[in-house]
Amino acid sequence: MIKVLLTGSSGQLGYSLIKTKPANICLITPNRKELDLSNPQECFIKTLDIKPDWILNCAAYTSVDLAESNHELCFKINRDAPKYFAKALNLVGGNLIHISTDYVFNGAQNFPYQTDQIKNPINIYGKSKAEGEDEIQKAMTKSKNYYILRTSWLMGEKGGNFSSKIIELLSKRDQIDVISDQFGSPTTTKSLANVIWGLISKDKLIKQYSFNKYPIYHWTDEGITSWYELALEIYSIGSKLGLIEKNKIINPTKSSNYKTNAQRPLFSALDCNSTQKLLNIKRIPWQKSIYQMLLEQLKEKNLNI
Repeated sequence: MIKVLLTGSSGQLGYSLIKTKPANICLITPNRKELDLSNPQECFIKTLDIKPDWILNCAAYTSVDLAESNHELCFKINRDAPKYFAKALNLVGGNLIHISTDYVFNGAQNFPYQTDQIKNPINIYGKSKAEGEDEIQKAMTKSKNYYILRTSWLMGEKGGNFSSKIIELLSKRDQIDVISDQFGSPTTTKSLANVIWGLISKDKLIKQYSFNKYPIYHWTDEGITSWYELALEIYSIGSKLGLIEKNKIINPTKSSNYKTNAQRPLFSALDCNSTQKLLNIKRIPWQKSIYQMLLEQLKEKNLNI
């Protein structure tokens, strides 16, 4: 059995990882009281205690706007915790998969970002995640026993994401405004979970044959869209499945009309070619992934009635 310590087990990605766990994985899922990521020393000691073969670091401080006024907590969780996980894993001979974000880039270009492009975040959340990546690379320079896996616009059937927010808003209002000038690639948690388990199952082969100097990879579902177009698709599918009432209106609006504490990149699509080649997998079009996710959500809803 492979011993895996999962952080963020109560989140949407954690939910999908638990749901799709392979039979040869022994999963340890501490809650926030049992493992406090705002206490880096605790992360270090807990790792030495458990001696996991792998840590899947899916937990993060993800409140992009709140991060602007909560620097210290944001950096403790997003930079310092992964640093101390990495240091402890060096001592016990373990491996790390660290989930990162498209927000490490500034969004100034209009074509997908490569894994080796220079990071230039434009908000505190992105800066904390970028520095978290740097700390892992420094700590594990010799062993290379890590994968940094960047993703974007993450959504799963558990909720707490853009999709569930759109459904909630349309259940209360006849029309809503959604930003139309920010572009990226949606990713379902099920899709990302499959990649994570794939990295673990093929790790020895990857390390034997991969020529990637730095183990940084990207994963999203296929295609690029705007938040507005994504909202329209969620509404279209959701209304057909009975998750949303029909005859609602979604209006496009510019980022400049929507005041937030943190600036967002206007374009943050990620180039996933290296990951597809590495694992010999194809990406699913984001529309199909969203349909599958909402269908799962409907099944869960019906089971709980």
